[in-house]
Amino acid sequence: MKVLRSFFKGVKYFVFLFFGMLLIIFIVLFIPPIWRNLVTYPGLEKKVAAFNKLRKEPPRMTELNTYRGILHAHSFWSHDSEGTLHDLIPAAKNNGIEFIFLTDHPHGNLDTFPRGYSGMFDGVLIEPGSEKKELGVWPLDSAVINWGTDKDTLIKQVVSSGGMVVYVHTEEAHNWGNPFYQGMEIYNFHTDVKDEKWLPHIANFLVNGKRYRHWALREVFDEQKTILARWDSLNNHRKIFGYSAVDTHENMNIRARKMDNGFIQWVGPNANPFDTVSVNFWNSWLFHEPDENGWVFRFMIDTYNEGFGYITNYVLADTLSVSSISSNIKRGHLYAAFKSLGDAKGFLYWSKNTGNETSGILGDSVSINQAASLHAISPLPGRFRLLRNGETVDTSAETYEYTWNKPLERGAYRMEIHVDVNGTLTPWLYTNPIYIY
Repeated sequence: MKVLRSFFKGVKYFVFLFFGMLLIIFIVLFIPPIWRNLVTYPGLEKKVAAFNKLRKEPPRMTELNTYRGILHAHSFWSHDSEGTLHDLIPAAKNNGIEFIFLTDHPHGNLDTFPRGYSGMFDGVLIEPGSEKKELGVWPLDSAVINWGTDKDTLIKQVVSSGGMVVYVHTEEAHNWGNPFYQGMEIYNFHTDVKDEKWLPHIANFLVNGKRYRHWALREVFDEQKTILARWDSLNNHRKIFGYSAVDTHENMNIRARKMDNGFIQWVGPNANPFDTVSVNFWNSWLFHEPDENGWVFRFMIDTYNEGFGYITNYVLADTLSVSSISSNIKRGHLYAAFKSLGDAKGFLYWSKNTGNETSGILGDSVSINQAASLHAISPLPGRFRLLRNGETVDTSAETYEYTWNKPLERGAYRMEIHVDVNGTLTPWLYTNPIYIY
């Protein structure tokens, strides 16, 4: 009897310990997401809605049109994505995206263009490109890229043939002194995710992934100060346009598709199948009728819809065409903004000469004799921050318009706008510089 009492006493302590540990894990992992669901995120929704009600459409200051677009995303052509037009186009339309420059991973060393999706689809322009060797490459014409070529030679070949080459994942090492690449990512969502601890975010998505997915994504945001400083440093030597990348694959998900033989194939992160099962009494409740892509179950974290609405590039161009969009991107006629906080369409940053005439817009090189003042106008109020060669020159109070009419020196002048999000100033918009020489 004494042995039995000791045994049951030990079992009791084990059970208490086990459930106590479960309770601690629950408190640590799920109380913060529950608080966000009940308090933080509803409050943020109200504040962002109130902020967007302050919108004032600026007067048209240039003959160029402004087009919203994505410059780094993946489709079914990549080994780690299953995205089709059924996914891409509704997400683009829902977020006002007018062009998508894809960066699909090539299937081998010989990469033939055009391939995958190319052309206009329901008003959305799609241009195929490649991501490999930490490069984003768009030939912008019929071409065959040989990825067996060394990196610097490949860049020169593509650019010399009229294509566009950028450095992606700019937290990684690159040959920054290469004279031919044209641009670099100044924000990449996947770069931002790298320093995160996944378990708290998974718990947050389990609680908030349906109603507040956009705010759950926003939890990973850190201003990429090191990357921005590198970009500023490079622009002291030559023009390097900066742009934002959502790098959306729609692949950090768990999905299931019904196969022709009636079995269910489970597909995990990076579009990797991990199991095949039959439909039975125990699992049938999980599955719905197949959607356009054949999925019968979807638990989604990384989606095109939220990605395309998170941060957006705004390109000033003549027309919605590959030639016009790409040529103006190369000129730096673009700015990036966190559209999840507010749509920045209508913003403009420009210089004026002594005759009060526009002498250049963001991305342009302007003679110091033609640069008497700098100006910016925004559809939403914020604190304008003017930087020269990476150093802050001036910061405004909250306003819609900004003017700098003090004497200008030679250098690269770019603009940021910061907005108040829940009591904290956070970057909303980044421009390319006006280069005064």
